[in-house]
Amino acid sequence: MQLTLRKLAPALVVVTLALAGCKTAPTKTSGDTAAPQAGQEASKPAAAASVDFYLAQKQPGTGLREIALPDGKLYMQSVPVLTRADLTDAAALVDRQGQNFVGLRFSEAGARKLNDVSTKNVGNMLALVIDQELVAAPLIGEPLNRGVLAFGVASAQAASEIAAKIRGDAGTPPPAGGAAPAPAAKP
Repeated sequence: MQLTLRKLAPALVVVTLALAGCKTAPTKTSGDTAAPQAGQEASKPAAAASVDFYLAQKQPGTGLREIALPDGKLYMQSVPVLTRADLTDAAALVDRQGQNFVGLRFSEAGARKLNDVSTKNVGNMLALVIDQELVAAPLIGEPLNRGVLAFGVASAQAASEIAAKIRGDAGTPPPAGGAAPAPAAKP
């Protein structure tokens, strides 16, 4: 199923307004956290990228791991709150102003988790990590209760590549240049 902007437009507007900030500088997470969590396989097929969502914030705290960014630091929980299993689709989108996004649709169970996590963590960030690389960390501005999430990226090519990696499409090269923050999106 291919998602179009028209199908996601109502939810995208709400999500875009809810996401007051977006940090999307590509950054490798520290190697000492690469060990799989209990119940996960140590190796995955090349086409199936690891896709996890972590709660994150700008201030250090107990149990948070530090991630260095080009413009500062991010402090992220070590256990994901959502995973690829909670998603049903990912698509590259563009709005009327030409801004590129990656739109994510969650399963019914994933949407409930997203709503619960976002309701309890307004003001924190939801970091998307693909194959141990930080792709985006949008600020949670309000509860995300529609089962969708969108974040801005630098180009249509980056949006397509990130969405393909999330879907697990085979033969997808890593994003060239990675994702970039949406205009005026710094928290």
